[in-house]
Amino acid sequence: MFLKKLRRQAAMVTGDFAKIFGNQEIPACPRVVIKLLEALKDPDISIEKVASLLETDAGLSARILTLVNSALYGLPGRITSVSKACSILGLKEIENLTLCHAMAETIRDPGCEGFNLDIFWTDSLERALFAREISLALSIEPEDGFAGGLMQDMALPILLTDWFDIYHNVFEKWLAGDKGLESVEMEELSWNHCQAGAWIAKSWGLPDILVCCIGLHSSPIGDLAQLNLTGTAVVPVMLSSLIIWARKDASAQAELIKTTKSLGLDKNQLTTALVKTEEVLDELGKCFDIDVVTRESLASIIERQ
Repeated sequence: MFLKKLRRQAAMVTGDFAKIFGNQEIPACPRVVIKLLEALKDPDISIEKVASLLETDAGLSARILTLVNSALYGLPGRITSVSKACSILGLKEIENLTLCHAMAETIRDPGCEGFNLDIFWTDSLERALFAREISLALSIEPEDGFAGGLMQDMALPILLTDWFDIYHNVFEKWLAGDKGLESVEMEELSWNHCQAGAWIAKSWGLPDILVCCIGLHSSPIGDLAQLNLTGTAVVPVMLSSLIIWARKDASAQAELIKTTKSLGLDKNQLTTALVKTEEVLDELGKCFDIDVVTRESLASIIERQ
């Protein structure tokens, strides 16, 4: 019943984008990602089978070995085997790395005013780590939270690159005004980047839970409760969408604290999740060749509230 419900929600948030965009092309998902995600649907798949698929893509294999040999794991010896790395990391972590690879291979720098690719990747990685910490606090699958947090804004650079003629006026109007991006999108287009991202994810064949995380990440907690999604990764991903604005705006800080409390977590648990996120952000960024942008600690900002 839960899976059927999730599929219904996934269908809802993707909308009829095939009709909306007409002949617009969807960026291609790397073939190895499609093959691996399909293979991982088999609960009995072997580590050897997963490793053999990963080894068909040198870039993905290198990312996995870089991560497992990083300070994040602190292993006593160097791991040179993809199969051994898979055993250490686990299949869920491998799935997340594969999705990271898909984004890295697909997303290009739009090169337009108001969009900074380094900030985009820093924001995405910070949200992913925070969503994972909140997922752990709420006893929700943490790797679903990580993947959903990472991919929630995946549509933005795609819209500004591949669908520039459709989207650039909306983006420029948002930069020049004081309304939220989703509000401007709905006024001008009758759809938003959350839904567009969910549609791309669905077209790629990503799991329904990720489609929902992407499509609903800007929804209020009350809406998620009405959709019976409060026990899923959609909630920590939604919370993670608030942290970037909370660094810049006092009202967003208050909203973050208030929403966290509504989930049954106190301010101390919020700051603990933020501290843990900040502790590993730089190291994880190195593993993915991301130039993490240095900013004021949000944990410190929240502690002063």
